[in-house]
Amino acid sequence: MEMIIMIVVLFGAMFLMTRSTRKRQKEAVAFRDAMTAGTQVMTASGYVGTVVSIDGDLVTLESETGNRTKWVRAAIAKEYEAVAPGIVEQTAQVTPVAPAPSGFEIPDDVSSLISKPTETSTQPDATTPADIEIKGDDENGK
Repeated sequence: MEMIIMIVVLFGAMFLMTRSTRKRQKEAVAFRDAMTAGTQVMTASGYVGTVVSIDGDLVTLESETGNRTKWVRAAIAKEYEAVAPGIVEQTAQVTPVAPAPSGFEIPDDVSSLISKPTETSTQPDATTPADIEIKGDDENGK
């Protein structure tokens, strides 16, 4: 009995999780079927263009520069609503902040941060294993 309840709950959860996805897919298919010439659309890859003609499963899009490309109807993702330049609202004024004095200068490129080997850096340090004194047991074995 517990197993049956668990299975019903799992199927119910799966149904609820996939319901919104199926709804969005149906809306996208309905949009693609109702698409007409003159509609400005965006493809799934981000290409924006105006529908010039629809020939079965092929849609011809024209970009703002006048280039025409053919797309499969399923590649059309949504209707594109462009925002006219100059109408974009600014929510907050950003004032530049002067950098805090740090005591050192930050270079423009990383190449100056990489140390290059020199002749003095290839010589052994004072901390090489040959120079380190090994402390062993003293005479008493302690």
